Amino acid sequence: MNRVKDDNINTFRLVGILIISFAVLALITNGSAIRPGQIRLIAYLFPELGVMALGMMLAMISGGIDLTVVAVADLTGILGCMLLKLIMPENASILVQSLILLITVIITIFLGSLCGAFSGFLISKIGIPAMVATLGASDLYLGLAVGLTNGSSVSNIPPILNAVISHNIFGIVPVTTIIFAICACLVGVLLNKTSLGFKIYMIGSNKTASRFSGIHVDQVTTITYAISGALASISGLLMCGHFNAARADFGKSYLTPTILVCVLAGVNPNGGAGRVIGVVLSVIILQTLSSAFAMFPNISDYFKNLIWGLVLISVMAINVISTRKKNKQI
Repeated sequence: MNRVKDDNINTFRLVGILIISFAVLALITNGSAIRPGQIRLIAYLFPELGVMALGMMLAMISGGIDLTVVAVADLTGILGCMLLKLIMPENASILVQSLILLITVIITIFLGSLCGAFSGFLISKIGIPAMVATLGASDLYLGLAVGLTNGSSVSNIPPILNAVISHNIFGIVPVTTIIFAICACLVGVLLNKTSLGFKIYMIGSNKTASRFSGIHVDQVTTITYAISGALASISGLLMCGHFNAARADFGKSYLTPTILVCVLAGVNPNGGAGRVIGVVLSVIILQTLSSAFAMFPNISDYFKNLIWGLVLISVMAINVISTRKKNKQI
C-alpha cells in the first residue's frame, strides 16, 4: 500500500516537473520550445533513450543494474545493418523490402536477448555482482562492435530502415513514438499483469525470501536481463535508422541519462519498486531539456554531461534522505 502511494506521489511530481519544464522553456525561448515542430522532434528522439531505459528499469527493479544496454544497442545495431545489407536484393519491391526488414528486426532482437541472457547467466549462475558482470560484458560487446567495423561506420544501408524510422503517421506522430509506446505497454503488462513481473518485484525486494518461497531466482534473473537486451537492440535499430548508419559509439552518451531516467522515475536502485509511467514521464522530461540545450549553441555537450551527472547525484541524495526520514518515522 505504501509503495503504491509513493508511486502515485512520484507520478504527480513528475507531471508537475514536466509542466514546469515546458513553461520555463517556453518563456526563455519566446515560445519556440513548444512549437509543433519542436515537440515533434522531441517525440521523434526520446524513444531511443526511452526503450533503453525500460530495459534498465527491469534490471534495477530486480535488484541489479544493466550497464550493457548501450553496448548491446550498438553491437546489435551494427549486426542488424550488416544483415540487412547482406540479404537485401537490389531493386526489390516495397513488399519484399518490408518482409526482409521484419526478418532483420526479429533476428536483431533475438541477438540482443542472447546478449542480455549472457549477462543474466553471469549474474545468476556464476554469481558475479550485476555491476561487475554487466560492466565486463559491456566491454566485451563494445570490443566485438569495434572489431566488426574496424572502428568505422556501416554505411550504404538499404533506405527502407531510415524511411520507416523517420516516417510520421498522418504526418504528425513519429513511428519511433509508436514503437516506444508499444514497448512501454508490453513492459507495463509484464510487470503488472503477469507472474513473471510479480517475481521480478519479489526478487528485487528480497532475493532470499523469494528463493525460499519457491521462485526460481536464477531463471527469472536471466529472463529479465534477456528482455533488457532485447529492448536495447530495439533502441539500437532506432539509432541506426535515425543516423542511416551504424557505429560502435552511437549510444556512448546514453548510459548516464538511462540510469538518470530510472532514478528520476522512482525506480529503487536497490530493487523492488518502479513503474513504467514514471519512466515515460522522466524520459520526456530529459529529452525536453536536452532539446532545449541544443537550442543554445553556447552550451556544449561537456556541460550537458556535467548537468546530467549533477542531477543524478542530486536525485539519488534526495531519495536517500527521504527514505531515512521515513524509516525514522516508522
